Amino acid sequence: MKKVALETIGCRLNQYETEKIAARIIECGFERVAFDDEADLYIINTCTVTGRADASCRNIISRAARREDDPAVVVVGCYVEADPEKVGRLNGVDLIVNNREKDDIINILRRSFPSLFDSEIRAAEPDAIAEFHKHNRAWIKIGDGCNQRCTYCIIPLVRGELTNRPSGEIISEINLLHQHGYNEVVLTGVHIGQYKHGDIKSPGGLVRSILKETTIPRIRLSSIEPQEVNDDLVAAMNEGGRRVCRHLHIPLQSGSDRILKLMHRPYDSAKYLEIVGNVKQKIEQAVIGADIIVGFPGETDDDFKESIRVAESGLLDYLHVFSYSDRPGTMASEMPDKIKPEIIKERNAVLRKISKKHYAAALQREVGRTAYVISEHRARRGDHYWGITDNYLKAAVPEGYGGGKEILEMQIDDAGDAYLTGHIMSAS
Repeated sequence: MKKVALETIGCRLNQYETEKIAARIIECGFERVAFDDEADLYIINTCTVTGRADASCRNIISRAARREDDPAVVVVGCYVEADPEKVGRLNGVDLIVNNREKDDIINILRRSFPSLFDSEIRAAEPDAIAEFHKHNRAWIKIGDGCNQRCTYCIIPLVRGELTNRPSGEIISEINLLHQHGYNEVVLTGVHIGQYKHGDIKSPGGLVRSILKETTIPRIRLSSIEPQEVNDDLVAAMNEGGRRVCRHLHIPLQSGSDRILKLMHRPYDSAKYLEIVGNVKQKIEQAVIGADIIVGFPGETDDDFKESIRVAESGLLDYLHVFSYSDRPGTMASEMPDKIKPEIIKERNAVLRKISKKHYAAALQREVGRTAYVISEHRARRGDHYWGITDNYLKAAVPEGYGGGKEILEMQIDDAGDAYLTGHIMSAS
């Protein structure tokens, strides 16, 4: 049996697409192994959202290319789409496949590496994914592409225009995953707040349809644009009760209205805080995260102070802080007044410190409450697993309870700066 190893860099949408590729290639008779193991075929699904992502892709490609047995190395995804010539020239790369070709990857692989495929085995095209390799939670792709042209973002260039998946496919996949033991699915895409297909006209409508037509215990929404977090979506989340996670990741990108305009973001900081405040008011114990970019071209000290102001508003529980990097082909890459790297590094550290403080406060609010946790992986040190609550807080799962897909009812006894601790009351 031939062996395949797959690696994903980047977002949950990429992770979903890697699992789709894996399901198809396993149908061809391949055995899936870990990326650090010896394999006949290595497939790397890439990201290009930042310069750091590009560097990570090159590093992982190099690891596969250094294998002694001269395996086939295939690079797919967004980095390929952004710079196919550069990726194709990397040492050890045998084949590149762009995003538009992903759905036809089995035929492409058969033509390129016929010796790896048994001609008697024809891969079925799975309509839905039933397994997420070494994950206890599953991602569901509800759409792809984006029509919002933020000046710093390369994703519309590499993913194309917005498309949405039929709700029937989404629901069938969720039901299949639940049958295979998954108790949480994460709705993901590039621009999920613009979901509409057929009779369903909004992400809130999709949530209601999933609640009605599946018995999945837990639904989570991935990153969603602030202008699309409306009363209908919040109401749908509340209607779901414990079945809809009390967590939203709502990108801010900057607290400066001047910078937001340069970014082509369709809101100002006051509107953003109003939206987030509405969620906090209407969903008990909701945890809200945000993306912030530091060092956007022309960002002054006063602009950065505005980002600090929003970060310190008490409405955001954690931040994903990104250091700005030029993405070729974007409007921002052509803008003047680039910020010095040392200043970007300093600003990044300031916001990370604020994020750590507010995350610790969010953890502390859970002490004495009941949390519902799914374990994710074993801790590298200690005799416990790491798990995630429905409102996206990290929890230490005691030995003997972790490792599975069940939802654990945990009484929270204490909280440190980085995670919750407690005792298990029941599992379902």
